[in-house]
Amino acid sequence: MSRSTSCGWRQRHGLGRRVFGCYRPSWRQGKARMTDENTIGVSSYMDYVSNAASFEDFNRRKRETPAQLSPESGLLSAEAIPEHSSLLDFSTFATDHPEKFLTLLAPLRPEFQEIAIEYYRLHKSQNFVGKTHGFIQTRVWQALRLIEQTIGAFILLGDNPPMSVLRPIISKANLEITPFGSLTALIVAYAASRSYTVVAGTAGAPVPAIRKVFRPAIAALLASKDVKAVAVGAYLRNLTLHASLTGVGLSKSYQARLKRIKTRHFDAPPADDSPLLSFGRVEMLKDMPWCMLEISSAHRMDQISPLLRDQGKHVFKKKPAQIFAPLGADGELKFGYIFARSTSNALVRKLIRIRGISEMSTICNDEGMFVRAVTIPNVEVQRMIGDHKPAPKCQVRIGDFVEIRTGEAAGYHGIVLKRSAQTVQVQVDFPTGRQFIVTGDASSVNRIMVPREKRAFWGEHV
Repeated sequence: MSRSTSCGWRQRHGLGRRVFGCYRPSWRQGKARMTDENTIGVSSYMDYVSNAASFEDFNRRKRETPAQLSPESGLLSAEAIPEHSSLLDFSTFATDHPEKFLTLLAPLRPEFQEIAIEYYRLHKSQNFVGKTHGFIQTRVWQALRLIEQTIGAFILLGDNPPMSVLRPIISKANLEITPFGSLTALIVAYAASRSYTVVAGTAGAPVPAIRKVFRPAIAALLASKDVKAVAVGAYLRNLTLHASLTGVGLSKSYQARLKRIKTRHFDAPPADDSPLLSFGRVEMLKDMPWCMLEISSAHRMDQISPLLRDQGKHVFKKKPAQIFAPLGADGELKFGYIFARSTSNALVRKLIRIRGISEMSTICNDEGMFVRAVTIPNVEVQRMIGDHKPAPKCQVRIGDFVEIRTGEAAGYHGIVLKRSAQTVQVQVDFPTGRQFIVTGDASSVNRIMVPREKRAFWGEHV
């Protein structure tokens, strides 16, 4: 006796992932499915981030006073931080939990926030990010590495750790005593003033001497086997990176570098909005029935639709296949399912690898074992294809907030500057003052209803 149910063919957990030189159990490779709203499914250099309690621990730390923090309350392993290569899954985390990802980025500098969001949230290549920021790809990789490690330091220490948190760690590393007093006091003073001059005046030292104290301390802390010492090193490095030697904050040369690229221009080609995607020689499918794929409640079709064509090419290659995913006026699936067929249902089942497609409708036995896929006759789907009329596109107006859907700047959001019958021009503004000017076909943008105060270059600021 079999029963009809919805169950998916999910990938199993990998045996492990190499993180900073040691193997750790990880979520299955490819994509991480979240089973708890408070779970962070990422593997970062802070290995504890993949623990279900990690983010709650981070929030708890921010609420507690330093006296309440105990050395045993961390969920880290000592080998998780050091300065070696790392395999990270920040992209999964940024996609599945954008509000938590942005919370972790909040203490970073605006330019680092932009790089992290463009790379992890908008999934732009390092080459593209480097080109639009005005430096080489290697520097993007270095910035991402620093960002990841700084986030880990914030998780462990807080974004502005007090003297009571720093002093025991620095003392244990035998770095507390310097020629100009307590290293902890110097760090806390610099964090408050962001000025070597102010710190030097307080310590009664020459201004260059403070930097000469910090630099070897950073190197020693980052090389430590104590995870908290490494976190302090990452925190201090981020604090003093590109700092002015005589003024307050960042150096003039670094500020000039940030302003080097102000405006970039991009083109956006017309969007292909056909709900029917075909691969290979579809005539060979004849009356092959269609399978039904469900999407998760946490994802919208505006996130999934752009992936269907690219991932379909990867899954089906030269095999004949079709995907039918019509959308209603609300931008969601008109019939509640994505329909797909191929010469092999096993190939269709691989579409659940696309983030947002949760499972394929199947018939399972009483033990939950797969029996066969639930299918819809071809004649019924062809009738739906013939009857389907695409929802009318909303006409954007000057001043509307829109998402760019095509071209190199796809995924960025901005304000419509100009509008004609066939073309549209959009301005994307960044916190650092950069701008993108995107000119394209009218179908290349989609109006997004977001309150003015929550608008951001990546969409809505949650």
